[in-house]
Amino acid sequence: GISAAGACEVALRISQTVENATIVFVVCDRGDRYLSTGVFPA
Repeated sequence: GISAAGACEVALRISQTVENATIVFVVCDRGDRYLSTGVFPA
């Protein structure tokens, strides 16, 4: 969603201004829209 895209953009911008750093961003998703697809076996 838009929040994940914003977090990605910030991480990319930070990565252009620092050296020798590990930059991590986390995308949170409940996954409820995928329950009916069989991705999560019972």
